[in-house]
Amino acid sequence: MAIVINWLRRPGYHCVSNSIKSNVMNYNSTKKTTVVILAIALALISLKSQGQSRYAQSSTSMTISGTSSLHDWTMKSESTTCDAVFQINSQGDPLQLVTMVVSVPSESLKSGKSGMDKNAYSALKTDKNKQITFQFTSGKIEGKTIRCVGSLTLAGTTKQIDLEATYTILSDGSIQWKGSKKLAMRDYNVEPPSFMFGTVTTGNDITVSFDVVLALKKTPVTLN
Repeated sequence: MAIVINWLRRPGYHCVSNSIKSNVMNYNSTKKTTVVILAIALALISLKSQGQSRYAQSSTSMTISGTSSLHDWTMKSESTTCDAVFQINSQGDPLQLVTMVVSVPSESLKSGKSGMDKNAYSALKTDKNKQITFQFTSGKIEGKTIRCVGSLTLAGTTKQIDLEATYTILSDGSIQWKGSKKLAMRDYNVEPPSFMFGTVTTGNDITVSFDVVLALKKTPVTLN
């Protein structure tokens, strides 16, 4: 004998089932919307806490030093301009150097001796090249060290160099960075100047040292 069991569905079963499905779908949709809103909020907080800020020099010291057959020599400029954009965290620490342009008026370099200055300006061809410039192209910040690559233009000749500096955050939030770079004058088509009718000659190698304090500017950064 075969036993047949018929499952009887109560009235309204389909309505209850559809209602449950609808509630589940609404819950999943609400959950997805909430996740998207949270992701957008976190992204906005991150952008705010790691915004880009523009800095410009508040004080500068640029020194070029070298050797000669008589004694070592030094030329110094305090007229350097520097404009930089950093990505800054909420504590005011630089996370990334975004852009930087450094410019030194060639004839702002002074040795304290007019004869030496005149010969140096002649070697640097300052009549045609009024500025010594550095244009940042790439770099990174590791700890308290800023490493970057850029184009240095000296006496009308441009070459790519790497540059390294250490930075300190001052009490007013300014960024002080110091460093030095060794260069060869002939790499920039500069003939090492001589003095006293050629009896004193200078060496080809020079060292450029810098001490720059960058203060925060109120000018907003424009993102292209």
